[in-house]
Amino acid sequence: MGNNRNDAFNMKLQTAGIPPNHGPDCDPPQAVVRFLNVTLADEAVLAMKTRGAHWNVHGAGFYDRYTLFGAQYKQLNDISEEISKRIRVLDGQPMGSYEEFLKNTRLEEQPGVIPDIMDLLTDHEAAIRYLREDAKKCSEVYEDEVTRDFLVDILSKHEKMAWMLRSFIEPELNGSES
Repeated sequence: MGNNRNDAFNMKLQTAGIPPNHGPDCDPPQAVVRFLNVTLADEAVLAMKTRGAHWNVHGAGFYDRYTLFGAQYKQLNDISEEISKRIRVLDGQPMGSYEEFLKNTRLEEQPGVIPDIMDLLTDHEAAIRYLREDAKKCSEVYEDEVTRDFLVDILSKHEKMAWMLRSFIEPELNGSES
């Protein structure tokens, strides 16, 4: 006889509560989950700062900066979503409140200050350094190459966002080297 619809349900019941198997001698990677949550906090704070810059753009170059900041905060939100999924894959729980984000971020929050391009660039550069350190730790300390590759991909996205921000503050060369 073929499978009935209850087979899938019964399989779910049998596997409920069984943590993922990360290798023969590997405990659940709670240390990796902890620093992924810190990374999640960094992304959430940077997304909020970028959103604040987006909401408060004015003056010359309005449209270009408004468009850039809007695209970047959406990309940062997508990164946060991916980090939370990675935390769940590792059988962890992603933090989800602003209070937790502010307590755990490595970025400097400045209430009442509207971030400008330099502020956002500084935060992206800091995120790049932190991600590089965390990726190295994943590989060398925790032997978690999947999370390492995941962090390197996020690092690459921050490098691109920083490059785009930098393009707004670099002087134009007008075809000649000065």
